Amino acid sequence: MMKVAGGLSLALLGLAGCIPTAAPERLEKYTSVTNAVAHAAQVRYVSLTNAGLKEFPVELAKLPNLQRLELRKNNLATLPPAVGELKSLASLDLGEIGLTALPPEIGRLASLRLLYLDDNQLTGLPDEGLTGLSQIKYINLDRNKLTTLPGSIGRLGSLKWLRLNQNALASLPADIGKLVSLERLYLRNNKLTELPPEIGNLGRLTDLSLSNNQLASLPVAITKLSNLGSLDLDFNALTAVPAEIGKLKKLKILRIEGNRLSDGEKKRIREALPDCHIVF
Repeated sequence: MMKVAGGLSLALLGLAGCIPTAAPERLEKYTSVTNAVAHAAQVRYVSLTNAGLKEFPVELAKLPNLQRLELRKNNLATLPPAVGELKSLASLDLGEIGLTALPPEIGRLASLRLLYLDDNQLTGLPDEGLTGLSQIKYINLDRNKLTTLPGSIGRLGSLKWLRLNQNALASLPADIGKLVSLERLYLRNNKLTELPPEIGNLGRLTDLSLSNNQLASLPVAITKLSNLGSLDLDFNALTAVPAEIGKLKKLKILRIEGNRLSDGEKKRIREALPDCHIVF
């Protein structure tokens, strides 16, 4: 993901790939906990990436105006309840820190918009711990060990972009259909055997990636995704797609390589989606 030097990432500026006409305000970066605490009132950006940390610096809870915190590539493993004190935080990078669980206090970060949790050891998410993230726009959970998602994920009504690539998800909760603001959903390299029909409620979805799963069929409800522009179904176990696939009028890219489609089914798909680039 592209980031603006000294500021928040482009995702925080709209999540649509549009670069604003005016540059965002640059945040002064602090790379020392001691220095940050010494200037507590003015600190808004702390970067401790690859700093050799063995535990979360609880002193950070004393920074009332902290907006951006990067702790990537440290060996923290756990987070203390104090993380919930960072009430002004808009961007939190916890990638590659060895996390095995999230504390429920993460849900107290009501101003959080970007949350990076990729490349950890998470096997689950706190059922109620996410519900307080009322402003969250982007969550990256790529390359963890998630086997299920809590139903409470459906309460993240502002979420636009959800990355869950390379986990161990065998199913999705019906509540995923409540993510009415979701625009991009990435589920590559999981163990999904089916999709809930509620996925058809994601009316704003533009990108859906489901490659390298175990899907043998798709729910008809997937054809209700009227804004879908890109659909990746590579390397599943599909023998057909819903007869109503032609309803996806905005679909421009369909990847469906490595499935079990007959020549007749391929022909039908081409005829149903004449303006779509299809990769068999």
